[in-house]
Amino acid sequence: MNCETFEGLASDYLEGALSADSRRAIDAHLSTCAACTELLAGISEVLTAGRSFPVYEPPPWLATRIIANTPRIARESWTDTITSVWKWIAEPRMAMGIFTATLVLGWMGNIAGISPDWVSVVRHPSGIYYGAHTLLDRAYDEAIRKYYRSPLVTEIQSRIEQLREIS
Repeated sequence: MNCETFEGLASDYLEGALSADSRRAIDAHLSTCAACTELLAGISEVLTAGRSFPVYEPPPWLATRIIANTPRIARESWTDTITSVWKWIAEPRMAMGIFTATLVLGWMGNIAGISPDWVSVVRHPSGIYYGAHTLLDRAYDEAIRKYYRSPLVTEIQSRIEQLREIS
């Protein structure tokens, strides 16, 4: 018997719930270990204090109140999720934010020269993606061309060519 095993069996020992062999092993361990004897005395004091503690009868309304205030965990259905998302979108602050973002994005698109053909957008919504992709490809190509034609890059390229000729 070691101290760790004794700690697991101490309350059973005090309540008399152990077999005779286990009880003899614990008695032998207690005769050699002062720390476990002290632990057993402390557990015994706690049990004695617990027995002398008064027991009060709960009020009849307590069980009903505990059950009523206990939250019920339920799975959320798709309709509950859609309803909560709709309530979130329909809040005045969120609705105003969406409205403002739509106006600002439309205004910025108009300044950038993006004006979709609404009839074709309604007929083929994927056209928005492909139109934006084409527009971005053109803008990227134009930016790369301007970069390589810039005076700084041209100067660097000419210096590199001069260094190649020298070496």
